[in-house]
Amino acid sequence: MSARTAVLPADGRRSAPTDAEVTVRSSFRFSADGLRAACVATGTDGRHFAEGWRLGPAGPRLDLRTELGSDPAWTQLLPLDGTNVLASWHGRGGAQSLARLTADGHRDTVSVPGGRPLRLLPAPEGSGLLALGVSGGAARDTLVHSVRGDRPRFEVAARVAGTLLGGTVLGHRVLFTRLLDDVPRPVVLDLRDGGLRDLTAHGGPAHVLAAAAGRVLLARLTPEGNRLALADLDSDAPLRAVHGDTGLPGTVHPLALDPDGDRLALLTTSGARSFLTVLDPFSGTARQIDMPPGDLLPFAAWTEHGLWLPHSDPGRPRTFGWVPPAGTALELPEPARPGHQPARLETFPGADGPVEAVLYGPDWRTARQVVLALHGGPNSRWTLGFDPFLQALAAAGPAVVALNPRGSTGYGAAHTLAISGAWGGPDLADVTAVGRFLIRERGAERDRPALYGVSYGAFLAVLAAAAEPDGWTACAAVAPFLSGPRLHADGSAQVRGMVERLDGLTPVRDRLGPRDVERLAPALAAPLLLVHGARDDSVPVGHSRALAARLTSLGRRPGTDFHYLELPDRGHAVLGTGTADPVVASVVRFLTGQGRPAPPGSVPAPPDTKGGDQ
Repeated sequence: MSARTAVLPADGRRSAPTDAEVTVRSSFRFSADGLRAACVATGTDGRHFAEGWRLGPAGPRLDLRTELGSDPAWTQLLPLDGTNVLASWHGRGGAQSLARLTADGHRDTVSVPGGRPLRLLPAPEGSGLLALGVSGGAARDTLVHSVRGDRPRFEVAARVAGTLLGGTVLGHRVLFTRLLDDVPRPVVLDLRDGGLRDLTAHGGPAHVLAAAAGRVLLARLTPEGNRLALADLDSDAPLRAVHGDTGLPGTVHPLALDPDGDRLALLTTSGARSFLTVLDPFSGTARQIDMPPGDLLPFAAWTEHGLWLPHSDPGRPRTFGWVPPAGTALELPEPARPGHQPARLETFPGADGPVEAVLYGPDWRTARQVVLALHGGPNSRWTLGFDPFLQALAAAGPAVVALNPRGSTGYGAAHTLAISGAWGGPDLADVTAVGRFLIRERGAERDRPALYGVSYGAFLAVLAAAAEPDGWTACAAVAPFLSGPRLHADGSAQVRGMVERLDGLTPVRDRLGPRDVERLAPALAAPLLLVHGARDDSVPVGHSRALAARLTSLGRRPGTDFHYLELPDRGHAVLGTGTADPVVASVVRFLTGQGRPAPPGSVPAPPDTKGGDQ
């Protein structure tokens, strides 16, 4: 990497982390011309920074890092000209603020007017704007704003009937997918006069995916499924079908067209791995790009300097990888870091066929301890990307088996949809089947596995601990919920929508009965650790409080038979980003049996017996 510049706010209270201390990067955004990027970086101590990057022929160059002081889950960043970054965030009351972050730490913060969330898009090159903003207007209307000035101000550039999705900036035009009467149509907004042109002549319902050199990549909705096609932005010429996109293994994510519009970058995910392919959309000729086993995100920019996209692998936290113009391999700005745990893939016998896992640490067959780790979601998966908590856990010595049971993404629709209407059904069967396999193969002289889960994985972990009381040495559940129906009743509108979409309301009918962990609490026998953030806006903290209170009512002793840690200043992402975080250290110590002290500032026992504040 050619530069490592750390820039602090004007008060300069604490030093910024070096690149070696950054463990998580998220919220990646590119400028309209693809020559700059911005992202949120989080260090081992949990502080969040805005980063600005220049993407040139010598690779990615970090030229801005300034402390954010806000939750990245509610933060949007955009790269600006020079080394500046535009930041937007929401306060606890929902009010949105906007600020231009500069290299000297100066920032003028303004409130976004109108009370409607503003989604930021990069400003067209040479427009003189800071950004574009998209927000809901009156019923079924969308407003497009121009954001300009050192102290940002807002002007309405267009009002459009319907909902505008996405937003690909191409010169003075912006391509959106307009959702009107539940039908998606590609449209083009001309920023010079606010005029809107419908591209329905290009073949009916479709979503805009990318654009370059006057060509638009569309995902057409057909009775046979989504099909990729290319449209000419400046004419009504017939669509040209993209060839070669259906024969690739795994799930395909179109990323970007090259500057001439002649090549298409595709991300494919197959299980826990990602692959990068460059496709000639006219001939169907495909070339796979060499890259180390790892994880890519479906965000990319393709410029004259090459193809840029975020990459991570077990030895490298996420950063910018790039394929130079004549390159055949993904280049990375720094080598894998010494001391980070390598990872590998292995399949295990689930209840109805093999399931894949990402493995860290020693051989699980002979290791002194094994931890079976369950991801959140449920529509998610463990990948071969960098995971700070699994790194911290593996560094403590146990073998870590990060399982992708049914319900996980990346293994085809049947695998993902197996738990629709059956939360805690097929996935629980896979977890307990793998648990029994680990016990059998390791032998009676070795410890049984421990369970770790976060969010949906925490719900699943507690279910597994109740379903197989003698199968586990310990269970650590981070931000668990009690059941799908109770999460739906207590959650936000977004959470309720997720539960409905993935059908977490239908009860599983079998010998174990309804999947409510409070109802199953009497069956819990292994030592249990519950960890929850009091400010969790995804899974209400009352769910962990209710489970802790239920265990207490059963005569279980807090601090001995089970442990309850509530962090008053944390939200859903209650775990920190490295071993420097006391909550991470506490969970690792619990899972490895090295003692279970509560981290500073936590609530060590259930605060009430009625479920608390929701």
